[in-house]
Amino acid sequence: MLRGLYTAASGMNHELNRQDAIANNLANINTSGYKKDEMIGASFHHELYYALDRRSIQPIGFAPLGVETDEVYTYLATGNILTTENPLDLAIVGAGYFVVDNGANQALTRNGHFTRNAQGYLATDNGELVLGENGPIRLDGPVEISADGIIRSNDQVIDRLLVVMPADEALLVKEGHSRFIFDGEWTRLETAVVQQGALENSNVNTIEEMTKMIAVTRAYESNQKVIAVADGVMNKIANEIGRL
Repeated sequence: MLRGLYTAASGMNHELNRQDAIANNLANINTSGYKKDEMIGASFHHELYYALDRRSIQPIGFAPLGVETDEVYTYLATGNILTTENPLDLAIVGAGYFVVDNGANQALTRNGHFTRNAQGYLATDNGELVLGENGPIRLDGPVEISADGIIRSNDQVIDRLLVVMPADEALLVKEGHSRFIFDGEWTRLETAVVQQGALENSNVNTIEEMTKMIAVTRAYESNQKVIAVADGVMNKIANEIGRL
């Protein structure tokens, strides 16, 4: 009976983690370049039970001991491209990531909502410098960016945006503000397509996330009912059967 309580409680904890992920996805539905998360559950190790008699010991099967949150899976599918007409808003059409540098380390992002900082460099809202093939990109006037990432200002080529692809996207680790830390090798994409005056929206589907939220709530309530039933049974065992 106690095992049933622990199993139901572990289920409730996992559903709470799923609910947190769904709430975070919905909160970032309009965050450029955001990639949604999903909590993946896995069962604890099963316990093997045996039947004992006078002649032998026979295994009769396994009993599950509950569920735990095994990993956070990030869906890296691209979101819809939204036109903004802002010349410093950039969207990658297809595969690839921008590279940004905060002075201490570099990160990858698909959030192309950039600005010009006080020193005239192309930067993110958080002050990280956007990298071109020759390093940070300094803008001295009106900017034109072609589909191949070539940056022109005053009819002169300044640089080309550095758009890269990790060797293994599964190794990307979220670090907030639609950025990813990647401790591995990446390659520069020669055929990357960049759209100026546009942003990639998040890949969160509102209807899908709301449907998941309803399912999670019902699963949580089901585990609550299991605990209530188990508590009632144990109460009878302690207060009624014990009198016999």
